[in-house]
Amino acid sequence: MKSFNLILPILFFAIFQSHAQSIYAPVSSRVIGMGDASVTMEGYWASFQNTAGITTSESLDAGATYENRFGMPGMDFMAAGFTAKLPFGHAALNVFRFGDDIYNEHKVSLGYATELGIIKLGGRLNYIQYQVLDFGTQETYSIDFGGIASITPQLVVGAQALNITQSSLNVEVEQRVPTLLKLGVSYRPRDYFMLNGEIEKDIVKPALVKLGAEYNFLDKFYLRTGVNSNSFQSFYGLGFKYLSFQWDYALGNHAEMGFSHSLSMHYKLRKK
Repeated sequence: MKSFNLILPILFFAIFQSHAQSIYAPVSSRVIGMGDASVTMEGYWASFQNTAGITTSESLDAGATYENRFGMPGMDFMAAGFTAKLPFGHAALNVFRFGDDIYNEHKVSLGYATELGIIKLGGRLNYIQYQVLDFGTQETYSIDFGGIASITPQLVVGAQALNITQSSLNVEVEQRVPTLLKLGVSYRPRDYFMLNGEIEKDIVKPALVKLGAEYNFLDKFYLRTGVNSNSFQSFYGLGFKYLSFQWDYALGNHAEMGFSHSLSMHYKLRKK
């Protein structure tokens, strides 16, 4: 068992260095339910995705989310944060954690967004920390930047660059935090329906295509679905809104690894 505990951190570290690290995992059941086709999405949860989207919030909001992937111990994702409307824009503060005592990742982010006509712009400063049992801790900082433009009420486009500073954990062995580029479009023919498409490109890996849809019915209920080209993952989601609360659930299905579950809560603390 002792040797297994030593090997497991190395396996985790190798996995997340060879793929996009979980620091950039989709956050919230709403986002996961739509297959992470989220670069054009607006509202509170945009603070974890494309920060430009928080400009639609008119209140002081708070939220928390939890996800376990494939029913495996140690594959737990947790995040929480706040967004607030300021006299000169919108701000966000959030925290993210992945893993357990053997291997874990933490991110603390401070974001800001503003509007310029039909264009929304947002940036985020991240403090990132990786910790592996018996191997120590590595930390770094990164900056993300994105924008959303409403071409028409029905057509919205978005773009985002994550880790534009190309920060590294260890320059000597080139342990880099991924630098990702995202470009997406959202078609909204009705207020209650949204269809999103997105391309995500790690600068050193093949592109990933993501599609997602959301249907809002009876004003309080949501149905969502999405798909990723990577391993052909499929996603499904439900949402319920009551007064100042919104609850969301998402189910992810990986063809080889199995099912993942996510639950999120969002609360509007104060109306303006």
